[in-house]
Amino acid sequence: MFTVSCHCGQRVQVRPSKAGATIECESCGKCFNVPSLGEMKRSQQRDEPIQGQPIDSVETAADHQLSEIPTSFYVHFCGEVGSTGRVSTTAIENYSGVVVEAIDAVLNESQSDDGFELMVSLAVLPGATRLMQIETASTDSDKDDDGARRRLVDRMTRQIESFAVPDVQDGPVAFLVYRRINSAACTKIGIKPFSHYQNEIETCGIDEALMRAAKLTDPSQETSPQTTSWWNAWVDRLRQLISQPSAPEEPPPTPEQKFREIGAWIEYTEELYASTSDAELKRLLRKSPFELALHVAVAARHAGNEEFENAIEAYSGAIALAPECAPLLGRRGWYQLVVGNHQAALIDLNRAIELAPFAPWFYFHRSKIFSGLEAWDQTLSDLDSAVRWAPREPAFRFRRAEILLYQDHGGRAIEELNKILQLDPHNGASHAMLGWLYQQDEHRDEPRALEHLTRAIDVMPGAVAPRLHRSMLYTSQNKFALALDDCDKAIEIEADEGQSHALRGRILQMQSEFEEAIDACNRAIELGVDTPAVFLTRGFSYAATDRRDLALADCHAVLELDPENPIALHLLGSLSLQQGELETAMEALTEASRLAPQWTEPREQIALLHRMNENPQAAIEEQSALIEQEPEQPAHYVNRAFAHTQAGNHDDALRDYQRACELDPENEHIFFLRGCFFMDRQEDELALEDFNRTLELSGVYDGARLRRAAVLMRLKRHDQALEDYEKLIEKFPDDPYAYSGRAYAHQMQGDESAAEADIDRLAEIAPESAQEAAIQSLHAKVNRLESEERYDDAIDVAEEIIEMAPEHTAGYRLRGWIRWYTEQHVEACDDYTQLLDMTSEQPDADLLSSRGQVYAEMGEWKLALQDLDSAIELSRTEGLHQVLAFALNGRAFALAGLDRMEESERDYQESVGLCPTNAWAYYNRGIVLFQRGNHDQAKPLLQRALELNGPPLTQRKRQRAEAVLGGLTDG
Repeated sequence: MFTVSCHCGQRVQVRPSKAGATIECESCGKCFNVPSLGEMKRSQQRDEPIQGQPIDSVETAADHQLSEIPTSFYVHFCGEVGSTGRVSTTAIENYSGVVVEAIDAVLNESQSDDGFELMVSLAVLPGATRLMQIETASTDSDKDDDGARRRLVDRMTRQIESFAVPDVQDGPVAFLVYRRINSAACTKIGIKPFSHYQNEIETCGIDEALMRAAKLTDPSQETSPQTTSWWNAWVDRLRQLISQPSAPEEPPPTPEQKFREIGAWIEYTEELYASTSDAELKRLLRKSPFELALHVAVAARHAGNEEFENAIEAYSGAIALAPECAPLLGRRGWYQLVVGNHQAALIDLNRAIELAPFAPWFYFHRSKIFSGLEAWDQTLSDLDSAVRWAPREPAFRFRRAEILLYQDHGGRAIEELNKILQLDPHNGASHAMLGWLYQQDEHRDEPRALEHLTRAIDVMPGAVAPRLHRSMLYTSQNKFALALDDCDKAIEIEADEGQSHALRGRILQMQSEFEEAIDACNRAIELGVDTPAVFLTRGFSYAATDRRDLALADCHAVLELDPENPIALHLLGSLSLQQGELETAMEALTEASRLAPQWTEPREQIALLHRMNENPQAAIEEQSALIEQEPEQPAHYVNRAFAHTQAGNHDDALRDYQRACELDPENEHIFFLRGCFFMDRQEDELALEDFNRTLELSGVYDGARLRRAAVLMRLKRHDQALEDYEKLIEKFPDDPYAYSGRAYAHQMQGDESAAEADIDRLAEIAPESAQEAAIQSLHAKVNRLESEERYDDAIDVAEEIIEMAPEHTAGYRLRGWIRWYTEQHVEACDDYTQLLDMTSEQPDADLLSSRGQVYAEMGEWKLALQDLDSAIELSRTEGLHQVLAFALNGRAFALAGLDRMEESERDYQESVGLCPTNAWAYYNRGIVLFQRGNHDQAKPLLQRALELNGPPLTQRKRQRAEAVLGGLTDG
């Protein structure tokens, strides 16, 4: 339902079938024109009010005109639309939407003062064929610029012909768009749709005439003449006063026809009572409780008001009168699904499918129940059925693509989405999902990702997600201006979307716009996006602006959320190193290196710390390991050369410098460092060669010039040294080292006055030191997902941790936990077994308890008891009360499985005594009692389990408890 506003301010609930119609406002009594479906949907997406266009009351259909024609309207006048029609509703809405936008864009650009009418008649036919006629007619004899209108039509034609057409089968689908520009009110339209083919339309009907015009049928075939005027038909459509000619007697309707007739009757009934007040409807129902139409009308009213429980009750009343009515069962099943009564919804939809196995939407709705239970085979089977009965409905294929994606079948999802775009080239959701898929590593195709995301934005300009995904793509390509532009537009659309501000902060930080990056991160955190990535971005920005205390605070915030985040640990180590806190720096960097052994920066800094701690041998070992990992990286050789030098291994240091120069012969910095090495060893000629090479590669390398001047002084080449000092002072008039060197050079030349002048200058200059910091930002996709029941994402994060640090227990523990919660029992056992092997030297009570409970849920009672007995013994010894409570609950369940009910009851009572808020204990006991036929005892336990949250039930257990309770209630 859409809410459309009359010009008087009254809001009217309008069904999608009323799109393009003229309806009367109950408040003011005047009529207004309902916008097209595409226009209403776009307004709804942008959260904009939907305005009706006011017109006067309509005359009778026989007059063939309105008392006042609206200045703008859209009319669909040919071809059945819908899941089982010639084209899906979504596809034709999307196509007509882009056509209408193009028409209005061209009209707005023209800025013509002429008064004229414009009508675009457009038919889409099988074989991706388009038939279009654009006509204009002047409404102002004083200003009739026919040439300008022809140019406008040409531009409009080119624009519309550039749009791909949706897939249409079995005949044409046609619509028209009417606009009246700079014209006063009128009562007649001066243009007829498809006027070029009017004779053929009158002779053989609209369908056949359009097919012939497109050369898709043979015009020589005889066709029965049509007795009604198609022009009258579309005007009547505009007025909603459709009159059909009497039809000859037809054979009995098929089940499908009966189903459609019943559905049409229900829609008609809902519209018939749409203007009846709630009080009047209740009065009528009390008066006539066995009137089916009243139950249907009441149900529709409640559903329109989002009173879904009341709608279900009203549909139940209707179904009591018509128990075999599949459309009513389907409607009640849908609303049962909306309110979360999945068991009841499944019953209704199963029965509806038995009665109407050809109704695709029933399968579609049932698939949602199965997907909620992660019953993927049944989900896909239902979606396959929906697609089979309605192969041109994009919604079914899109849902199938989503399910395939959940199952990690990205390639098949891409195939499905491409099929949707063949049916509906302007399907924004499909473009958006394809754009996202082509950004993922396994399907990485950046040009395609950009193409689809851009198309999604064109089709859905009010959608935030595709803009953010395109911004991420631009960011990965270092196209920061484009990335920032997308972020800013996303924020314009939805100012309180925290992810937009978070991404904006990251882009700004990568551009060294640190203050703005900090502001963006602050805003993201205010809006609830307090993820490790945001704190890291802000922390890096604080560090770059020398606000180390704030940077450290953000590091600690990340580590509170994710104690094993290697990027945060690296930043913490770097900041601690800068502050001289070497022990803290070593701990953080060592942990970062352990978690991310392939990441070299933390290990480089560890080697530096070893050197700072006068442990060059440890630094050599660290650098040697890095060289083994990256043998072609010259920096590793340079850093090992530093360590060798500190250890007195000068020959080894020289070999490392030589290798670094071979690997990167154009790197001036390496030659500078080797020159310093030679200079320290008093090998001045070799040092001079390297400093000369440094300045050849980079004439602005001022450190090399200063060092070269010092070497030249030692070689007694004072004139040359003086030249270097002069250049340095010219460039840096306040450089104390240059003045000091020049003063010395002047003294060596006997120019005492010049030397004194330089010494005087030194007295005026305060010594300066420069500090350099290099910070890199890496993005860590870490969220607190389990509390949001986003289990698939949680498993992805766990596996990322495992990949980064396979020797660490955290990733396996997290993945095992989530797999257990999603009832992937075998895989969960594998993870817990691996964890127990990794911690075999010190048994872990919590791990034993977890694996034991998983075994119990699998029915492996004896294996469960082995683990749970050990867990209970350990937790009693170590005083782990919560672990003890959980292990007792698991053992109670396992003992019940072995029919040792007395022992089971004892463990259950002790468990709830230790942890009375544990929903799992009540759930397990309730299920045990239910399975043993003790339904009266089971019911309150399951109800209690649904109320508790310390810890709460998983999604699957919650659904199962609700289903059992539903069955008990129904029974």
